[in-house]
Amino acid sequence: MSPPRYFIPHAASPAEPARMDASAMTHAVDAFTLDAPYLGDQEFIVGTDIVGNVLVVPARERDTLASSIQAQLAHHEVASARPPRRVDAHALFFFSIELVEHPANAEGLNDPVYLYGTLTGPWPGESAARVPGQLTVTRGDVLAAFTRCAPDAFQYARDAESKDVPRGFHALLPGDRPAALAEGRGLVLAYPAVPAELQSSHAANGPQVASLLHDVLARLQADAREHGGMSAFASRELPVPSRALAIAELELRGYEVTGDVAQQKSSRPGLAGKLAEWLHGEKVKVPREAPPVEFLELAQSALEALPGWPSETERTLRARSRPGTGGPAPRVVPAAPSAPPRVIPPRAPQPPPRPSDWMQDFLDAHATQRGAKSTVTRLQAPARAPERKSSAPERKSSAPERESSAPDWMTDFASGPPVPARPRAEAPRAAPAGKPDWMKDFDD
Repeated sequence: MSPPRYFIPHAASPAEPARMDASAMTHAVDAFTLDAPYLGDQEFIVGTDIVGNVLVVPARERDTLASSIQAQLAHHEVASARPPRRVDAHALFFFSIELVEHPANAEGLNDPVYLYGTLTGPWPGESAARVPGQLTVTRGDVLAAFTRCAPDAFQYARDAESKDVPRGFHALLPGDRPAALAEGRGLVLAYPAVPAELQSSHAANGPQVASLLHDVLARLQADAREHGGMSAFASRELPVPSRALAIAELELRGYEVTGDVAQQKSSRPGLAGKLAEWLHGEKVKVPREAPPVEFLELAQSALEALPGWPSETERTLRARSRPGTGGPAPRVVPAAPSAPPRVIPPRAPQPPPRPSDWMQDFLDAHATQRGAKSTVTRLQAPARAPERKSSAPERKSSAPERESSAPDWMTDFASGPPVPARPRAEAPRAAPAGKPDWMKDFDD
């Protein structure tokens, strides 16, 4: 496997062969037509398996997919009323975004952004493999990729828990220089990963995309205010993807939230403390919550004000993707002799997911180079607010509980040397819950 120029594989994680098994797909996330010079026009379906790996299968194998996936594809085609878009490329790479690092102390506005996840490709081809690593792009690349690809987002049927239409967003990102992109090489289709526990009836990633765009916009706005430029965008008030999470974060920082105002609490007890809060307590406004569509609009307005945009890379990417035309161009294919029905062998068990501690190697290297702490966007964290405690003693103990519930590699973000965890009595384990009915369809 020869990855794109701007993708750095993790040195200690060897590439694994990528087996594109249609029977292993659990959710559809995308559909497109690839215009490859040596293949002609072929339509492909992109999905994920039970552990989150990206799978790509030809549309001619649609009948072998599970009935639930065929229903997702049919709903998307009817609801979107758009034929699959056409991507002009020699080969494609597919990237599952699991974590985003926003480097600190970077000069300028269109600064680099580090995307961490698993790369699969090149596709089509017999040598497709999977390897974790880091993809380096710019803030403008991220904002433009999601806004450019938003009209072709995968649409799912609305369920009882959905406020808006659930969508699966993707982003066509640059993995190489403009000259290579113009030849159809180094193109990366990225899909923000969704935690497995949130994939009950679909794999919509709207909350993850909103969180990613919010963090990129917030860093861009902070630099615009510090260094000057983009005055209209710098003066705007950014919403948040989740108001409940924003309130919980303010409370952990010692604020007391009343309505739309959060006030810093005083450490003094009694009436003196209340008076100090009233006179000197810092007050901040709790931002409003916005859906993913509004963050896409904010991203578009930020790009219009970004100096030097669009870049040559962005102009090249726009030329490699275009709306669908209703179907592939007809090709003369010689008739093949009839063959007996293909017998599908039993599916091999899925390998366990890769450990996520490999990302810390990249984060540690960047911290050593710059010294300052970067901002990290975690896409694999469940998108729900922590429970709020009513009494003060319980609120003080909420921070350690949050730290202990995070994966081991996240503890390395804390400043200073890691502190050994305090031994605790092991609580009795709850009886494992039964499998959801849809998982039983994948058992051999």
